[in-house]
Amino acid sequence: MRSTFRDCRFRAITITMATDAGDKAFWVNRIGDFGFLLGLFLLFRQFGTLDFAPIFHDSAALPVETSGHGVLTAVALLLLAGATGKSAQLPLYVWLPDAMEGPTPVSALIHAATMVAAGVYMVARSHAIFIHAPVAMFGVAVIGCATALFAATIALVQTDIKRTLAYSTISQLGYMFLACGVGAYGAGIFHLMTHAFFKALLFLGAGSVMHAMGGEQDMRRMGGLRRMVPWTYSTMFVATLAISGTPGFSGFFSKEEILLAARTGPYSNPVIYGLGVFTAGLTALYMFRLLFLTFHGAPRFDPKKTHVHESPRVMLVPLVVLAVLSLAGGWWAAPHLVGGLNYFDNFVKPVFAASETSSSAEPYAGSGQLIAAVFGPPVIAAFIGFLLAWWLYLRRPETPRRLAERFHALYQLLVGKYFIDELYAAIIVRPLLWLSTNFLWHVVDEETIDGLVNGVAHEAGEVGDRLRHLNSGNTRSYATWVILGAVVLTTLLAWMVR
Repeated sequence: MRSTFRDCRFRAITITMATDAGDKAFWVNRIGDFGFLLGLFLLFRQFGTLDFAPIFHDSAALPVETSGHGVLTAVALLLLAGATGKSAQLPLYVWLPDAMEGPTPVSALIHAATMVAAGVYMVARSHAIFIHAPVAMFGVAVIGCATALFAATIALVQTDIKRTLAYSTISQLGYMFLACGVGAYGAGIFHLMTHAFFKALLFLGAGSVMHAMGGEQDMRRMGGLRRMVPWTYSTMFVATLAISGTPGFSGFFSKEEILLAARTGPYSNPVIYGLGVFTAGLTALYMFRLLFLTFHGAPRFDPKKTHVHESPRVMLVPLVVLAVLSLAGGWWAAPHLVGGLNYFDNFVKPVFAASETSSSAEPYAGSGQLIAAVFGPPVIAAFIGFLLAWWLYLRRPETPRRLAERFHALYQLLVGKYFIDELYAAIIVRPLLWLSTNFLWHVVDEETIDGLVNGVAHEAGEVGDRLRHLNSGNTRSYATWVILGAVVLTTLLAWMVR
């Protein structure tokens, strides 16, 4: 009986958290949608249509707004506001980590191919507008770079396996915005495609781990699973290599395109490039941390209470398919590395004909450039991240605890996710609740609206009560009122005829 009660209570709490997360996603995206709608209204006012073809044609005749003042700059910034909500960028990213309350397959779908892709796609598809608004383009690059670094630092200390992957998604979406901000729109869409492969694999792999562990999501209560669930481990290992930018895997090609454009493209920026490379190292660090905590080391659970088992074939087959795509998906653009034909670039070139694509960045030319890419700063940073994860979580597993104690303030800042949710609650949510409760509810609703309605009803009742007393039952009184009424009616008719 107690066990059943606890299960029911746990489910009720879970449902409440899921509905709260849904409400949060709804309201945060409405903020971005407000800016997006204003951008659409301004576009329609300027061009008389929302069709891409005439807008792009007419905007091509307009001068580039280098000063940052102009219609296209305003439109681009307003569209960017909508994109930050849909694709979980600063400052509207807060809904995505809480969306982990949903089922894991739904998380895989959302993070890999549906909602979060909308903002990146919209910015890339509206490239002709952003090309004429370089200030807005720089804003896209800054927001993307800041989001990538911001989310990566938070992912370093998360203990929930799905929440770690959620912040990983936010960080990778930041890379895509970075690509669009430096003019490499094709590279941004290419990374959107490769990210779909390995991120769907990581979430479905996390679901397989949770299935094996009886629903457990805390990585501190896992460990030593690689021999117990070999298929899940192997596929997640492939995904980890891909997202870390390991040469030959899909993530390597798309990340290399993005960072190459940030370093040598027409809108290059050395600071953004350096932070992008640093974030690549953090990505490898937190992803191999996840892999080592989950699958390596000694088991940190009670084998008598947790019957670890591999997932059924219906769960493993999608993992294998996605692992193959995570490994080979990037080779669609790989000939670019050896001076050959970039098939993906040719595929998207008709869309980005009026702007820079991934091939607009300085092209590779032969095996020498290929070697430079394989041993370039992004790969070196990722390798350093892997070594740090190996040292901290396999070689010296007690070191992370010591570092957390030594740098307690920094660790609490990261564990608290920079306390952004608390900040929003203090300056936005609670003031709005106070205003809603004390003014809109008590003053406007209860005292004004309800008071007016209730007052009218009260006065109507008073008038009816007074009229009721006129019905006395006295015949002479009735005759008096009839005569009085006849006199008044006769007088009124005589006055109207005159």
